[in-house]
Amino acid sequence: MAIEFAGSPRPTIGVEIELQVIDPETRDLSPHSLKLLSLCQERGIDRVKAELTQAMVEIDSEISNDVKECRGYLEGRIHQVRSVADALGIQFCVSGTHPFQRWTERKIYPSERYFYLIEKFRWLARRLTVYGVHVHVGVDSGEKAIAISNAVLKYLPHLLALSASSPYWEGVDTGLQSCRAGVMESFPISGLPYYFLNWQEFEKYCSIMQRAGAIASLKDLYWFVKPNPTFGTLEFRICDGVPTLTETMALAALIQSLVVWIDEGLSRGTRPKKIKMQRYWIAPENQWVAARDGLKGMIIVNEEGDRRSISDDVLKLIDQLAPISQKLNCHEELLHLEKIIRCGTSSERQRAAFAEKQSLQGVVDSLVEEFATDVPIYSY
Repeated sequence: MAIEFAGSPRPTIGVEIELQVIDPETRDLSPHSLKLLSLCQERGIDRVKAELTQAMVEIDSEISNDVKECRGYLEGRIHQVRSVADALGIQFCVSGTHPFQRWTERKIYPSERYFYLIEKFRWLARRLTVYGVHVHVGVDSGEKAIAISNAVLKYLPHLLALSASSPYWEGVDTGLQSCRAGVMESFPISGLPYYFLNWQEFEKYCSIMQRAGAIASLKDLYWFVKPNPTFGTLEFRICDGVPTLTETMALAALIQSLVVWIDEGLSRGTRPKKIKMQRYWIAPENQWVAARDGLKGMIIVNEEGDRRSISDDVLKLIDQLAPISQKLNCHEELLHLEKIIRCGTSSERQRAAFAEKQSLQGVVDSLVEEFATDVPIYSY
């Protein structure tokens, strides 16, 4: 089965953010997406979409030339959607999970696609009350998308650790920095991507899976990074949703810079086109360490088994990517990652909020405030 990859001659960027719909009285999730989306349509607000449950909506940016342009689109859309939320008496926040909601209480959004997911994945889909940030970066061919996906595997733990914002699940402190990652990995075709030698091998895989009925379309591939042929992008799905737009754009800057850096290395021949399989051997361990320990996690950095903290590796990576980020007009955003390392991720801030307020409702209040003001609180 031939799959046409739309391709992009430039490393354009697009960002999707999944918002939690919050009841301001109870601070629990609120099933208001049907009313919210209907009112958005009446007011001509586009790029606001339904998600699996009625306590979630997704907002998307337009295809953007750089991170700053992308931020401008998202700021405008957030302002529009917030005006609709005010009219309905609801609020928004963003984090990988809601601290105390019960998935059994969630209402599924009525659509053929979501009913299909419920039928196919049963309990797994019904408990999928998690929220992420998806970042698309344009690449010029399917071959490039596969090659960059193979190479970027080693940096997925860094992205997860920086975005970690899901320490709580149904009122319980999981002991993890990101429990969302574990929820996502429970699906059959999710988690870390498979290794494909080239685009043709990826096409063959998709053909076999569709013919067998294992997937209905490429939408059923939930890997943490994957080619998106329709958009002509490499799509990153690894990141937890983060409470502030500034943090979101810092992650987008890192992802865009990584894609261009790896692409340029492949073009110059300074990066091997065939990735050593040892990288795939250690990837699950590094992913687990990032989910459990966040930026303090000690990941394996070479084939000898030596370890380094993710925070130190991120700082090293920022220096390596500086020339690329300057060329892409996102150096300022990339440097914000240093502040996340200094001041703490959302998971750390949520635990600090609970320590002070002794209430998970208080944690939700802090998340709502961070999203509204774009200012982290309870920073270290």
